[in-house]
Amino acid sequence: MTKIAMIGFGEAAQSIAAGLKGRPGLELSAFDLRFADPAAAPALAKAAAERAVTALDDISGIAPADIVLSLVVGSATRAAAASAAEHMRDGAVYIDLNSVGSETKQIAASEITRGKGSFIDGAVMAPVPRHAEKVPIVMAGERAGEMAEQLNALGMNVEAVGDTPGQASALKMIRSVMIKGIEALLIEALTSAEKVGVTERILDSVQESFPGLNWREIADYYLSRTFEHGARRVTEMTEAANTIESLGLDAHMSRAACKTIGSAHLALKDKGLAFTDGYRGFVPALAATLVREV
Repeated sequence: MTKIAMIGFGEAAQSIAAGLKGRPGLELSAFDLRFADPAAAPALAKAAAERAVTALDDISGIAPADIVLSLVVGSATRAAAASAAEHMRDGAVYIDLNSVGSETKQIAASEITRGKGSFIDGAVMAPVPRHAEKVPIVMAGERAGEMAEQLNALGMNVEAVGDTPGQASALKMIRSVMIKGIEALLIEALTSAEKVGVTERILDSVQESFPGLNWREIADYYLSRTFEHGARRVTEMTEAANTIESLGLDAHMSRAACKTIGSAHLALKDKGLAFTDGYRGFVPALAATLVREV
């Protein structure tokens, strides 16, 4: 029997748990601070029950786990590792899947290795809800190869990419420069186009230049992510910029993308918009709200 405990039971953890539900020889549990929040607890407990996940009232409940998956907000990465380290048993493995840079992962690793557990740096390389347990994950650490084999046997999609914590997160952070960079470019270009009434013509022109991609669908996708997860994406891009600067390089584009995505997210809040509105809903709101900072 493989026992997996999750720290954090948000969208990503719930999606992975749903995909793993019912796998033979697997027992799932989860600890989340919101299990103690009267406002959030009922819905969260229901989500856990639907996925055959044992809800843990205290982080000490992770003690029997063979594998601990950390899936918390980036700012809680170190605190989660420090708390988990006190309760992990000998031979247990802590896999940090949070969207933070290499330096933060190395700090988390130092917390875990003060205790009895082993640390693995993990990075989720695609939106989890779309893929559930099959979401591509890369991992780095001394036991990364062993854990990749074990998790893949349970139906996951894991690749070991190195022996040193920080390698997997660096891969993700550098990739984020491209992904969030495209998002920021779309925000700036389409908002400008809307101001002069040529949004559809701009998209037609880009479609001609890159005929293998559906740029209207891409705009829908990225702007919906800005709308719903903009604050989290700014945090991730800040980590990406820190990663680049730790390599002795300038992170001009990453810092600019942070500012653009953050401003757009704030501009879209409280406008009565929905995740499904697409660029046709989001771009006019941005054009009406965003102004140059002086």
